[in-house]
Amino acid sequence: MKAGVLPRACRDVVEIMADAGAAMRAGQIAVAMGLPDEAAKREGLRSKLKRLVERGWAREEGPGLFTVTDPVAREVAEQDGAASRDAIAPS
Repeated sequence: MKAGVLPRACRDVVEIMADAGAAMRAGQIAVAMGLPDEAAKREGLRSKLKRLVERGWAREEGPGLFTVTDPVAREVAEQDGAASRDAIAPS
């Protein structure tokens, strides 16, 4: 599963959850995305999270608690590591 195939908003959600390392609520993810913590934003994001669960990108660990699946977490971590290595210029 490559996060790059996801729409930008979904990719942001996946990256935020992967970086968190723990299950998050829709409101926490919305704030991390720079969105206002309003009911309408939370509900829209919760709907997106449910779709990510249905498609195997995320899992719901408890009512309203979302995290990425292990394969997705590994893939995002590998991408972050590659980006860090690419950012370091050889001297």
